[in-house]
Amino acid sequence: MGKRLKAQSAMEYLMTYGWAILIIAVVLGALFSLGVFSGSSLLGTSCIASPGYLCQNPVLSTSGTLTVLIGQSTGATDYNAIFYVSSQTTGVNSAGFPTQAYPCTSSSSTLSSGQTVQISCSGVVPSSSPIGTSFSGYIWLNYSSTSGGPATISQKVATIIVKVS
Repeated sequence: MGKRLKAQSAMEYLMTYGWAILIIAVVLGALFSLGVFSGSSLLGTSCIASPGYLCQNPVLSTSGTLTVLIGQSTGATDYNAIFYVSSQTTGVNSAGFPTQAYPCTSSSSTLSSGQTVQISCSGVVPSSSPIGTSFSGYIWLNYSSTSGGPATISQKVATIIVKVS
């Protein structure tokens, strides 16, 4: 009879811990499906500028428009400045410029050293995107180094992570 009691004891042990492990697995599965373990839920809003540039106050509206304050302090003037925004998943062409980019409007087409401009980029995320929808991408600047020339220089000036608010 000693072996029978040991077997019963072992079975009770396995059943008790088996149920506990099953409950933990179900709870973890539910938390995972709710996105608790996804890194994007932990990310806040950030705008990291390249050296010589400034990026502040990014806001992404429910209409899909991104507004951000951009400045530069490179010591030179950027003429015919045109800003673009691209997603991090967008590829680049042979010139190093993104294959799909959203043009932005700015308060000035010239960006002097020490100057800041507010830019506004439409279509970054679909309009009526729910609050909390995130966007990760880059801000690009096309410009000319001379006042009469076309915008021939392309440069990535900031990396941005922002959520619809």
